[in-house]
Amino acid sequence: METKEPINSPALRFIGRAYTEAFASENGSYQEAWDEFTDSGAFAKLDAQTDKPNRSSLVVFSPYGSMVYWIGSVMPADTPVPAGLQKYDLPAYTVARLAKKSTMMLTAYPVEVAIQQGSTALDMAGFQLPEYIGQTAAPYYVERYNLNDGKVAEVEYTVYVGADKDYGFDDID
Repeated sequence: METKEPINSPALRFIGRAYTEAFASENGSYQEAWDEFTDSGAFAKLDAQTDKPNRSSLVVFSPYGSMVYWIGSVMPADTPVPAGLQKYDLPAYTVARLAKKSTMMLTAYPVEVAIQQGSTALDMAGFQLPEYIGQTAAPYYVERYNLNDGKVAEVEYTVYVGADKDYGFDDID
């Protein structure tokens, strides 16, 4: 298989809310958190700030096996944060990114299933992914659903890989 080259992504701002693993349902999904976030009107605030509305999740992995799951939207780095929301600034970085048509979001599935689907799509496209994303210097996975007229039109899978798959941790004990 031909190796696909990563791209340079500009710095971005993820605006939304962070959820710990304690917020996951029994099946490992964050569907209830998605419902609460949507019902709160947060996406309406975010959509008003961009001409590229999206519904996104950001997973920030720890080298120790845990993660923080974010729900919100990917925005340009200088986007102001609406009251009641949080931000996570993603660095300019080398990423593996793949976009494909989609009509639905996988928020009701266990988060591990969604990550596996995105990672498999990137791998099958020929990207070289880090073996242990939680041990990299930028341990981020983004699943971005781009909207067209308020409906899901495409999904983008992004893994931050670094120019040489930068490993931030040599050993985890």
